[in-house]
Amino acid sequence: MLHQLSKVYLIEDDAVTTFLIKTLMEKFSFASEILTYSNGAEALDALQKAIEFPELLFLDLNMPIMDGWQFLETIQNIPQFSKIPTYILTSSVDPSDKSKSETYPNVVGYLTKPLSKKDLSTIQKPTE
Repeated sequence: MLHQLSKVYLIEDDAVTTFLIKTLMEKFSFASEILTYSNGAEALDALQKAIEFPELLFLDLNMPIMDGWQFLETIQNIPQFSKIPTYILTSSVDPSDKSKSETYPNVVGYLTKPLSKKDLSTIQKPTE
């Protein structure tokens, strides 16, 4: 049984992928609130204005304006954001991307698209 999260951010530039992932999360009651952003800059802006931070981030790597790597670099230097558990969600099968993602302390997983119910079931609710 999945334990429902209160809030997650889905940072993904492809509208179809966003729709599919959000629908999957809603179908399985993964989170009570799923906020979507089409690039890292939008998500960073939302984080900076947020009163309550998300429990998890799902982050695409290849996006316009601010890609996943730039977003990760930026939040590493902001203490309240650098601890938010982040799952890389990408179509990249490049082993160097996976290795690079492991150098960020807040990256807790690397998932390849399309996201499946099995992927969601392996995600652990963050503990304080």
